[in-house]
Amino acid sequence: MHPTYTITAIVLLLVAGVVGQQAVSMRFYTVLGPGAGFFPAILAAILALLSLGLLYQAIFKADTLPEIGFVADPLAYARIGTVLVALMAIAVFIEDLGFRPMMALFFFVMFAVLGRHRLLLSAALALMLTFAYHFFFKGLLNVPLPSGAFGL
Repeated sequence: MHPTYTITAIVLLLVAGVVGQQAVSMRFYTVLGPGAGFFPAILAAILALLSLGLLYQAIFKADTLPEIGFVADPLAYARIGTVLVALMAIAVFIEDLGFRPMMALFFFVMFAVLGRHRLLLSAALALMLTFAYHFFFKGLLNVPLPSGAFGL
């Protein structure tokens, strides 16, 4: 038995159970087509099946699983922290600053830190993606996006 994979499979199975329970409380199908619970229920079922497969493999075929090393490069931990801080910053500041400035900053940080691109290329990619996402969500899908204090 491989304890790391066993624990991971059990945690994922619990997540699938919670998502599935929430999905069942929503409408599965409506007159117009799939309801709010349709895709979460399907994804929860897929996650549950994959978790059960991992659990089976962790218990009965542990020798086929790769070994896991939990100590990573300190730079990897810094990158993980950067992503978490950037996601929290979006959650906190997107209403005040607006969609475009926050997403441009987020994409710039992600490209500069994770992608290891030059700063000018990171800035150009961030701006292009920001305006493409804004056009897609606001222009094509009519999704209201926060405009913030600057009206952006």
